This record gives sequence, structure tokens and C-alpha cells, in this order.
Amino acid sequence: APPPPRGVYSFCMCPGGQIVPTSLDSSQLCVNGMSYSTRGSAWANSAVVATVGATYGDFDQLPGKLPPPLAGLEWQEEMEARAAQMGGGQLRCPVQRVSDFLAGRPSVQEELPPSSYRLGVTAAPLHQLYPPAVTAALRQGIAEFGRRLPGFDAGDGLLHAVETRTSAPVQVVRHAGTCEAVGLRRLYPAGEGAGYAGGIVSAAVDGLRVARALLPRLAAGHAKAETH
Repeated sequence: APPPPRGVYSFCMCPGGQIVPTSLDSSQLCVNGMSYSTRGSAWANSAVVATVGATYGDFDQLPGKLPPPLAGLEWQEEMEARAAQMGGGQLRCPVQRVSDFLAGRPSVQEELPPSSYRLGVTAAPLHQLYPPAVTAALRQGIAEFGRRLPGFDAGDGLLHAVETRTSAPVQVVRHAGTCEAVGLRRLYPAGEGAGYAGGIVSAAVDGLRVARALLPRLAAGHAKAETH
């Protein structure tokens, strides 16, 4: 059967925000967005995220340094290493105008709009960073956002790479009906850390799903306790 459609969504909107590095190693670059309490900067930022996974064949071309269950982690590290290299090191962030990303052309360093990222930015061909299928999905998603929210895909928008930690790269497998972990009774993996969500809202929705699956067992246990 063909894989399901690849999801693309906007994540973590930060008004009056700033883009910051979240890397643990300068050879791997990951960024995130935040806002100070005043939300007083000149920028707003949010992530544009595409679904990846073994279902889509995204991990097929990896070197295989890690065992298959950790392929998502290896993919994450590979993308972060590419971003660090494109940025030129020292945690400089590779960037590209949105319009150039959509058109597949390089941005000119001297013509980049200002960025909130304080460690410096480098014009880079981000359309060549991800595997082609992921890039195609991101382009389609950004163009659709632009149709619904005029200006989202404007030329003065600046893409920063990469944000690869919106959800855990490893998923704790659970039974579909009960949401109980496979091989470990009474453990109910849920939310981002378990690999079932990517953001506050989706984590809350997954928590509801797990709670509803758990309620019958809790109710049965309560009724049993009352009969003793």
C-alpha cells in the first residue's frame, strides 16, 4: 500500500520573537524559536515542519550507523550536520529567502533581510539540504500557507535551518487499542517524548486519546475494589 500523505504544518508561532540555537555540538546545528515576555522584537517566527519516517522511505539512504529502531535519530543528526556545514561553522545559521526556496535558486548574502539569529547567518541552498521528497512537501505546504495567509511566502520571509526536534526521533511502540506499551504492562506512552505528537496541541490531543483508552481499565479496577 502507498504511504499516507506527508503532513506539513506550522509549529510554535512566536510573535515578537527570536530564533536561537539549541545545539549541543557545534558540528550539528539545530534552531528553535522563542519570545521574551515583552514580545518586543521586530520579528515573528514559526517553524514549518514536514512529517518524516520509515513509512516514506526517508531512512533508506542512511549510512546505518545506528540500529533500525534509532534510524530517526540518525536522520536527525544527519540533517543537523548538513545545516552546520552549510552555515560555515561556529553555529552560524544557513538561511534562504522563502521565494528563493520555492524557486530553487540561491539567495544572495548581501540581499538577505535582517534576522533575529544573533550568531550570524549564511545564505545557503536550503532546497538542497533535505531529501527531495521532503523539500517538495515543504514547498507545497509553504505555497498553500501563502494562499491562505497572504504574505506567508513573501520574498522578505527568511527560512532558517534546521528545526529537527519538534518530536522525539524514537517512538515507544504501543498497542493501538489500549495505548499500553508493547512489552511493558501499565506503561502508557504519550505525547512528544514518546514520539506521538509534535507541539502543545497535538500532545494534548494524544493525552486525551491515551486517557480515554485507560479509563475503562481504571473503572474496572475501581469496581473490583468496591466489591471487596
